[in-house]
Amino acid sequence: MTNSIYRLIFSIIIISTLSSVAVFAQKWVNPNFMAHRLDYRDLGYPAANEIEADNSPIAALLGHSNGRIYGATTGKQSYLIAFDQRVNKVLPLGKIASEEGVFHSIVEGPDGLVYIGTGKNELKKLHLTKDIPGGRRTIEDQLWKDIQNKYKDYAGGHIYVYDPEKGDGEAYLNEDQAKVTDLGIPVPKNSIYCMVADGENGKIYGITYPDAHFFELDLASKKLKDHGAWLEKLSYAGPERYLRSVPRSLVVGKDGKVYSSGDDGLITVFNPEKATISQLNLRIPGEYWEAWNYNGFPVIDQMVKKDSLIYGGTSDGFIFQLDISKNKILNLGKPRWGRRVRAMALGNDEAVYMICGEWEDVCKMYSFDTSNKQNGFTEFGVLGVDRSPYYAKRPYQFDYMVKGTDGTIFIGESDRRAKLFIYQPGGGVFDGTLNSSNPR
Repeated sequence: MTNSIYRLIFSIIIISTLSSVAVFAQKWVNPNFMAHRLDYRDLGYPAANEIEADNSPIAALLGHSNGRIYGATTGKQSYLIAFDQRVNKVLPLGKIASEEGVFHSIVEGPDGLVYIGTGKNELKKLHLTKDIPGGRRTIEDQLWKDIQNKYKDYAGGHIYVYDPEKGDGEAYLNEDQAKVTDLGIPVPKNSIYCMVADGENGKIYGITYPDAHFFELDLASKKLKDHGAWLEKLSYAGPERYLRSVPRSLVVGKDGKVYSSGDDGLITVFNPEKATISQLNLRIPGEYWEAWNYNGFPVIDQMVKKDSLIYGGTSDGFIFQLDISKNKILNLGKPRWGRRVRAMALGNDEAVYMICGEWEDVCKMYSFDTSNKQNGFTEFGVLGVDRSPYYAKRPYQFDYMVKGTDGTIFIGESDRRAKLFIYQPGGGVFDGTLNSSNPR
């Protein structure tokens, strides 16, 4: 057989393989938006400093004022990362000490420094005791014991500070340490579960897991203060709420107070002037169970602020609008029948973008037009990327999203072998034609 025949056979095999890959990718990537506006980036350079699969899930992102997107991974070892638009790459910035994870806890201070709250791997499934005795509330009691067992030998999550001016611009390999400074442990034997920065007053606030303590960091003195329990009731009311009703998001209102959900799904507020935690007579939408000696209630998963209004998503999958000035909460509905609003960001087009979907179910992206509520929700579908025959990916799990300075939406995948997804709004929702009138 001559060399030319070998070349012909080899070419036929290659063409057939690439064609089958392209056809396969086209079948399972079926978004409801202009697909060229979605892409993803690896977490580092393959075979050089790419973060390994088990340490790659992303559950914390920050849109920094310097234009970069900072984030942190969760797994056996947590890494600090940054997306740099100038090189169009995600750059690993080293290990965050010996920490396992960062969950909804990376913020920018008024000084431009990046503050990172760490903890256990909160994405990992909890080990549950298999054989337990019967009796009233036995399951709840055993669940709480199993949760506490995870943290019994844990010193506690730390707050670290990273200076982009000193740490950016260097090349980091997988064994390098991130250039962070340890500010201490806010609450012993607890992970840091969510944080928010109050730039005007020079404070950072956070909630811990599992004890749900509310703490503050004074940025001037670098002193930490534990204000005690944000909520008291134990509630195990359904899949991934998450076993105890601790909120996953905080927001600083226009009045300078800190808001989230608390006991019985009521809006709970911290008053910095009085250093008090109290509840409003406003309840977030969701499913409630009120039985003998038992209360089940939803929690706030995500919140964003637009002027004087706060938009939030609950663990039951509802979207709401909170108007503090009018002491009013409005249930905007539910974009998806299942639970969980896993991520949320306010776009430059006045739309609230969100990722919805339960654990181990395929997440989908939606938006809500805050400028005209008559438009309601828009479904974008599964965030499938198809660049076949070069690469393609259909992700399942996400846990955080932020907006960049140019309006681009960055979404952190929280599955194994995770990527940073990038969506550029403005292309319309795909309706089978190339002339969609929808502004997003």
